[in-house]
Amino acid sequence: MARKRKNNQVRCSPTTKSEITDRLWYKKTWPWIAGGAVIISWVLLNGVTALSNAERLPADVSRLYKKIITWYQTDQDWTGKWSNEGDVGYSHEGSIYVTLDLLVRDRSVQGTISSGPQQKAIPLEFVLLEGAVTNDALDVLAFDFFQGKPMRIATFKIFPIESKGLSKIKLTTIWQSQPWFPKEIELWSIGKTDLISEQNK
Repeated sequence: MARKRKNNQVRCSPTTKSEITDRLWYKKTWPWIAGGAVIISWVLLNGVTALSNAERLPADVSRLYKKIITWYQTDQDWTGKWSNEGDVGYSHEGSIYVTLDLLVRDRSVQGTISSGPQQKAIPLEFVLLEGAVTNDALDVLAFDFFQGKPMRIATFKIFPIESKGLSKIKLTTIWQSQPWFPKEIELWSIGKTDLISEQNK
């Protein structure tokens, strides 16, 4: 006759739900405790720096706002049409009349430029401009497409003559492939740009 196995299984006393909950309470709350300890430690170690940064934040935001407004105002001051056409005092310098149409946005420059010699040399009313605002001036490149390929025509530096209102600007020719533009010339504002309406079409 086979012997009966002794049941070696140990029976545990029944555990109530409340006892289980009491045992696991720390598992639920330890992330909060750890997070609180990290925050307290950070404040104790970096409290002075944090307060200083908090005090500087409004000033930093104010400076950023002023910088954006300055950029916007500068862009608006450059944007428009500029020309020396009609300048009686310029006739003795060779009568090279130049017209600029500039659109400046986010410190970048787009536009057109035309001159008498350029219009006589090529069958285009104007050539294209692109460039950027650098400090208080514009660095621009005149170019156009010939047989589908972009060709460099000239490079210019444009300076404001008056710091307020930019009623006049000075166009300085740095390099040009053909003698179409004067070495240096003063232009004044003659109206709003046509480029915004062209882009909105």
